[in-house]
Amino acid sequence: MWLLERAAELATLDAQWAQARRGRGGLAVVNGEPGAGKTSLLRAFVDAPSIDTAVLWGSCDPLSTPRPLGPLHDVAAQLDPASRAALAEAEQSHEIFSTVFTHLAASPTVLVVDDIHWADQGTVDLLRYVLRRIGSTRSMVLAALREDEVAPDHPVRALLGDVARSTDATSIALRPLSLDAITDLVGGRAVDAARIERLTGGNPFFVTEMLDQEGDEVPASVRDAILARTASLDAEAWDVAHLLAAAPEAIPDHLLAGLSIGLPPLRALDQAGLIRRGSRGVAFRHELCRLAIASTIPPGGEVGLHRRMLTALEASPPADAAVLTHHALGAGDAVRVLRYATDAARVATRSGARRQAAALLEIALDRGAVASSDQQAELLEWLAEEYYLIDRLDDAIAAMDRAMVLRRRAGDVAGVSADHHALSVYHWYNADRDVAERHAAHAIAVFDGDHGDHDGDDGDDGAAPSPASVPLGHAYAMQAYLAIHTSDLDDAERLVTMAAEIGERSQDRMLSVRAGLIDGICRVIGGDETGRDAMLELLGSADDHFDEVYSSGWSNLTYMDVEQRRLGEAAAMFDISLPLTVERELPICRVWQLGSRGRLEMMRGRWDDAARDADDVLAGPSAPLARTWPFLVRGLIALRRTGETNDDIDAAWELADRYGEAIRLLPAAAALVEQVWLTGIDDARLTVCRTLLDAPFKAGLEWARGDLASWMQRLDPDLDVTALLDHVAEPFRLGLTGRHADAAARWAARSAPYEQALGLAVTGDADDARAAVDILDGLGADAVAAKVRLDMRARGLTQVPARRRASTIANPGGLTSREVDVLRLLDEGLTNAELAQRLYISKKTVDHHVSAILTKLQVGNRRVATRTARELGLLD
Repeated sequence: MWLLERAAELATLDAQWAQARRGRGGLAVVNGEPGAGKTSLLRAFVDAPSIDTAVLWGSCDPLSTPRPLGPLHDVAAQLDPASRAALAEAEQSHEIFSTVFTHLAASPTVLVVDDIHWADQGTVDLLRYVLRRIGSTRSMVLAALREDEVAPDHPVRALLGDVARSTDATSIALRPLSLDAITDLVGGRAVDAARIERLTGGNPFFVTEMLDQEGDEVPASVRDAILARTASLDAEAWDVAHLLAAAPEAIPDHLLAGLSIGLPPLRALDQAGLIRRGSRGVAFRHELCRLAIASTIPPGGEVGLHRRMLTALEASPPADAAVLTHHALGAGDAVRVLRYATDAARVATRSGARRQAAALLEIALDRGAVASSDQQAELLEWLAEEYYLIDRLDDAIAAMDRAMVLRRRAGDVAGVSADHHALSVYHWYNADRDVAERHAAHAIAVFDGDHGDHDGDDGDDGAAPSPASVPLGHAYAMQAYLAIHTSDLDDAERLVTMAAEIGERSQDRMLSVRAGLIDGICRVIGGDETGRDAMLELLGSADDHFDEVYSSGWSNLTYMDVEQRRLGEAAAMFDISLPLTVERELPICRVWQLGSRGRLEMMRGRWDDAARDADDVLAGPSAPLARTWPFLVRGLIALRRTGETNDDIDAAWELADRYGEAIRLLPAAAALVEQVWLTGIDDARLTVCRTLLDAPFKAGLEWARGDLASWMQRLDPDLDVTALLDHVAEPFRLGLTGRHADAAARWAARSAPYEQALGLAVTGDADDARAAVDILDGLGADAVAAKVRLDMRARGLTQVPARRRASTIANPGGLTSREVDVLRLLDEGLTNAELAQRLYISKKTVDHHVSAILTKLQVGNRRVATRTARELGLLD
């Protein structure tokens, strides 16, 4: 009955399982409203004869705060020893994810995770981790959810996005039953099937509940249908029913005796069709049953039920701390709320469920009996850190401000310094640099009077370092970091040296790592190539310690790789670091890196990918630090395509202005100038843009200054750039001095087609100009291409190429028909001279075609170009 009209869905699951057994595992998400039959479908699938292997079935529960990795704990007994050990002891979530995946890869397995709309962040991250790798296994993962109950900011949304993009995943939406199916269910009863369809919307659970009544009268609601089953229950059965309603996580068998639950009430509830017994214990057969029974609990009755559950759970350890928290809240027991919410938050942090950790810490602080101001300060600091890592900066700042007050009252100098340091970080990410600098200074100043100097020495040579020295070292490191972003490299090097010395004396590993990463990025900005190697060596040691410090190192290095146009290296690093920010639950680092990758993709000419990254960052709440480049990317792509001004460029300028850092102001200024160049609409901010070029030179700004200077020169050809030439990157210097063909060649070598096209457009050569508009057409830069064509006509050039046909632009490689012809001849091994003879064109034109092909296909030589073209089907 439950599986009426579900043959197609079962066939889809069977096909994916058959593929898994052939060596290509997969993941399936079954989606439907409450009562649609998701769980029944999955049970029918795993009970089929074709599933002749291990089945792991875990569920998520509607608790106050979800159990961290609850489904894994459900199946822990069936996991291998390594997975059980990691689940119990691992300090970081990725260790758990890795061992569980190893278990799935070892032999064919079916893992079911039911009701993921109630999942914690860690469970969602586990599924995303497994999805990225499941294709290499012979296993299958099944998940069920009610998508209509998933809020836009729920972590499951990210998983659904992964499913939509993955070739190893499928999504199955369960449809309501048709009128024909309901008519079959009604059978010979004197019941109007059409009325049932109207009342239930074809929901299978609702239909069966309303039909499963004695007599011909159909209840007016599903709740009434469920409660009709309770007519014969006695007081003892009602007591058990109410106790079950207060325990949405199910009651394990071993707790039944402790709760004085005997066979008669269980039998009565079973005969009424209300409960079922599963691997986790006794529970209602559907959440809707539980909610219907819960609605009958008298006012005030829940407190006693939750107290009974607490007593039984505590008498039969181990119990899940999140479950204990749920019952402590229901019982109104503030002492237990504090204890269990704190324990559950610790487990959540270890499991990578940082959102749940924050929610549990909020419960501990708001509903728990906090014993002392020191304990309250510790909880607030912990909560602030979780808020920061999940990108809730305003909340992080508010929590840390409260902790600061308590540390000051207690006279805790080291604690005050640490809180100032944290606030400096949070305010900088929140685009309030002035406040960030003040907190960084205060983090050092509070030690005045505590010990004589600021180098962490307690004044006694050879003595053990003061405990205060580590917070002081972090304060110096933060000041160095802020100095880097204003390109004050001398000051940064001085400060980071002091931080490194404290790290060495105190033997504090994370301080030493942090100082090393800051020193490395300082050297990278200054042009010292050894700095990048030093950072990579440090980052390579982070396999088991990928936290905010290491992720920040990745974020800064990838940012500078893109800034200094090491695009290939940056792309390779993003492939490693971005998945890690997801797997280790570091949203604030993810959005920063995603914004940088969007900039990279824009530079490489992959504008649709760039826009997707930008939209991903801007679609939800994210740190202002992460939003500058997404605003610029989205704004510039729209500008180049349509030729219209837009709010995104203004938003980027406003953010850059708030930071006041040249490394952000210069690109935003360049975008403003480009907008004026393309639209012809004057902008009062041009004066400010011009003054940025007049500022004293600082290392690390060669690319940003060159970009702005180039746009200013396009807008004003008479601009005197002589003073700038020694302080801009080479491709810009070539363009500024009129060597546009050479500049275009440099940009082509760096796989930057837009800049290449801009250079080719002004060489004065007709072939170059035609190659330029061809590249711009391929990028979709319609407005820029139109302007270049107008300029060509204004210069008297003939044979201005028309815009490429849509069919050409849709070519998988973005190649023109002529470029495909050239590719075919390249595949034959012809030289450029031989190509020119065969096609009756000049050798120089062939050079341009070959350069354009390599750029569009993102390859470095002819051999790889022909191989890539064959893979794209261009040479079939």
